[in-house]
Amino acid sequence: MFEEFLHFIWKHKLYAQQSLLTHQGQSVEVIHPGDINSNAGPDFFNAKIKIDGTLWAGNVEVHVKASNWLDHQHQNDKAYDNVILHVVEEVDSDTFTTQGQVIPILKLPYSSLVFQEYLDLKNNKDWLSCGSKLNLVNPFEFNMWLDRMLVERLEYKMQDIIRILEQTNNNWDETFYRLLFRSFGFGVNGVPFELLAQSIPLKILLKYADNIQLIEALLLGQSGFLNQDLKGDYAQKLLSDYLFLKQKHQLEAVHNYLWKFLRLRPGNFPTIRIAQLSALLVKLKGVFGKILNENDLNILEDKLDASVSVYWKTHYTFKKESKSSEKCLGRRSKQLLIINTIVPYLFAFGKQNGQEAYAEKAIEWLRKIKAEQNNLLNKWKEYEIVAKNAADSQALIYLSNYYCKQQKCLHCRIGHNVLAINN
Repeated sequence: MFEEFLHFIWKHKLYAQQSLLTHQGQSVEVIHPGDINSNAGPDFFNAKIKIDGTLWAGNVEVHVKASNWLDHQHQNDKAYDNVILHVVEEVDSDTFTTQGQVIPILKLPYSSLVFQEYLDLKNNKDWLSCGSKLNLVNPFEFNMWLDRMLVERLEYKMQDIIRILEQTNNNWDETFYRLLFRSFGFGVNGVPFELLAQSIPLKILLKYADNIQLIEALLLGQSGFLNQDLKGDYAQKLLSDYLFLKQKHQLEAVHNYLWKFLRLRPGNFPTIRIAQLSALLVKLKGVFGKILNENDLNILEDKLDASVSVYWKTHYTFKKESKSSEKCLGRRSKQLLIINTIVPYLFAFGKQNGQEAYAEKAIEWLRKIKAEQNNLLNKWKEYEIVAKNAADSQALIYLSNYYCKQQKCLHCRIGHNVLAINN
């Protein structure tokens, strides 16, 4: 027997019978099962239960065996003195407070069909345990859960933003700057881009925001791409500028070996992404409000347009010249920057500063952006679940990674629906 299953049955009141009796023969009516406690102490707080007609308010503890109360030494812990009901699967001992008072014990009745369905979900080796039953779930319930998953994903990302805020002394501009850099890694180079941002404070870059050459010198130099072996006047000029700025601002470069080129298309090389990022920083000049305060999504995408400098129009790396091309950010790349940088930042800014309009705008933008495409989302299509927009795709990604892959079926509304069908 798994304790989490008993928690689930108790929380959702999925009892196999309506008439409940304690082990001592007292009638039990559950008004409210209580709120789940994720910290130390009893499992459920603030429950309201009628026992033999008397209304009790207090806590509930759940165990597989009643003797687990003694195993965990709860009879010696005053934090458990306010437990009004001990819910178990097997009654093999009595339960007492620190004062020796008897606590009623309820042997929780549950359906064997529900338990078997639970075991099937837990033992299923497919990536989606409930896949074969997904067609039985009410579409309205599924969509409501996706809405919840989207908020959870944004709240999860907000914790990372709060971490960066703490590192930057609550500097929102510096925080956005670091998030923007990380997103320019487009996954594979996210870590070195984040390290690059940490290696150059925003206030230093802003000193040179009118000069694309100096911005490129700083970013390419700090990335470790500038060295004495480079050929060509522009490359040598970047190196000269960088060595001067490095000494002036006492900078330490990122290790060059962190950058990944293998299996990337030339347009995704980190050198090109740095050139695009340099152009964008010069265009925005650190005034990120130009992006964050925009309401029109199309105009926002336009503001992320930035042409690389002349040199990079004919190069992908410093090694050789290539056919001339603009190398601007594509529309899909700009949308990914909005999804992974601007939306989480807006959401966090709104929540942290009590300005819900920003958080609402962040979600609204996701609903207007085309859904992402990846292997994970393709797997959902096998079950006829198709993301209509980026809000759906973000929700499905979070649901997959933090519920399905971890088999948190009892914490998922979809899993709840599957189990409830057999109750």
